Amino acid sequence: MSIPTPEALQALLGKAAPATALPAHLMHAAVLLPVFERDGRYHVVLTRRSSNIPDAGVICFPGGGFEASDPDLNFTALRETHEEIGVAPEDVRVLGALEPFFTRFGYAIHPVVGLIPAGYPYQPSEFEVDEIIEPPLDALYDPANLRHEGLLRPEGLVKRFTYVYEGRIIYGVTAQMLSRFLELIAEGTDKEVPWQSRTPA
Repeated sequence: MSIPTPEALQALLGKAAPATALPAHLMHAAVLLPVFERDGRYHVVLTRRSSNIPDAGVICFPGGGFEASDPDLNFTALRETHEEIGVAPEDVRVLGALEPFFTRFGYAIHPVVGLIPAGYPYQPSEFEVDEIIEPPLDALYDPANLRHEGLLRPEGLVKRFTYVYEGRIIYGVTAQMLSRFLELIAEGTDKEVPWQSRTPA
C-alpha cells in the first residue's frame, strides 16, 4: 500500500475538520491519534485501559477531558498523551484533526492526528495503561479483520464497525475514529476502505 507523505496527510486533514462552532452545552475531550511510519507503512498507537480506571480493558486512543487551564484542544490531546504513555509534546508533529465525534453521554471528542518517531520509548502510566498496541493500518484495511456490531438505541438499531487485531477488539467511538481516518488516507492512496468490499448485514 502506498502511503501519503506527512504533508499530503496534513492537507487531507485540513479538509476534514469542521468550520462550524459546536454547541456550548457539550463537554469537550480530545484524543491523539499517534501515527508513525516504519518500513513504508503507517501504524497507529492505541492503549488498553487498566483495571484502575473506568472502562477497564477498553482499547482506545490516549486522551481525556478538556481542562480550564488548557489553551486549546490540541494541548489537551498532547497533555493527556504525555500523562498516559509518556510521549513528549515536542516529539509530536501535529498534522491536523478529524471532525469531532459525539457520544450519547454528552461529550464531543476531538481527534487530533500527530506524527511521532518510530520506536518511541514509551513510558506508560502504570495506573492508567495496561498495554500499548501499534497496529499497522494495513491490518485495519484488511476486510478479514472487520466486524460489525448492532447497538439498540432509542432511535432504533445502530450498526457500527468493529476491528479485530491480534485477538484484540477495537470498538465504539475508537473504531469510528479509525474508520474515518482510514477513509481519509484512502483518499490519497490506491487503497479501498474495507467496507467497500464488506457491508454490515
